[in-house]
Amino acid sequence: MKKLLVILLTLSMVLGMAACGEKPSKETENEPETPSLQVSLDDWPIVDGATACLPFYENMAAKLLGVDVEEARQYVMCNTTTQAFIEMAEGTADLIYCLHASADQEVYAKEHGVTMHYEPFALDAFVFFVNKNNPVDSLTVEQIHDIYAGKITNWKEVGGNDEEILAYQRDEGCGSQTGLYKYVIPKSEVMDAPTEQRIADMGSIIDAVSHYDNAQSSIGYSYLYFVTNQHFDEDIKLLKVNGVEASGDNIRSNSYPMVTEYCCITTEEKYQDTDSIERKIIDWCTSKEGQALAEEMSYTAAYSFEE
Repeated sequence: MKKLLVILLTLSMVLGMAACGEKPSKETENEPETPSLQVSLDDWPIVDGATACLPFYENMAAKLLGVDVEEARQYVMCNTTTQAFIEMAEGTADLIYCLHASADQEVYAKEHGVTMHYEPFALDAFVFFVNKNNPVDSLTVEQIHDIYAGKITNWKEVGGNDEEILAYQRDEGCGSQTGLYKYVIPKSEVMDAPTEQRIADMGSIIDAVSHYDNAQSSIGYSYLYFVTNQHFDEDIKLLKVNGVEASGDNIRSNSYPMVTEYCCITTEEKYQDTDSIERKIIDWCTSKEGQALAEEMSYTAAYSFEE
């Protein structure tokens, strides 16, 4: 009996030692608290970007600088898309976080001798929304095109109430207006919007559709992340497009018809220099660690690192 116990004890010890050499459990595979890239304030570049990208790049700054988010905010700017691209072209920003530039912004950069390099860090959906009391739930891309071309002017033409459509637009150069031209209608075909129907900032176009006069007959557009995470309003309703809901799963599968990219952007020259701090930060943002941060901040990561 004693001999049997010794054998069993020995076998248990052997199995335990073998287990110590096994692949670590998921708990030990978590990303380290200290990121693989650490940046000093002396090396920190001038960072700017779009409102919808701010939660990502301010938290990125906190991680790489080793400070809390509150302190990191003083080391990044958020002058919005239009100004960020001007700064990139004029050399007053080193690294910006935005959607792809408009045609005019690309021209402006070229005129200043700058070629921009884009590396996606997250995906998003370009979305349209109406007041929650509007009975319309879905529009086709063609119908949205015709609304912004001035061909469809009444909601009854697309299954809604007998009300004139109030189609809000954004300012030239902003990411949302660039999205309208890219995904729905060329700039040359868009109807001219009266001053009161052209909204300066992202939040105000949501407010217009939810609360302004004639809100129930209005339509606006933005990006899913901003609408759901930064300026949520229960009085608006996101429209399906071509019958497809804007969601993380539909963005990943590309089944939603208007999927776009948030990018880390610097000059081509700085990106090609693998020793530049801009290139190192971009590489971190698109790494497993950076993509985990994107998901943590409720973005749809641009890349998958599944085992």
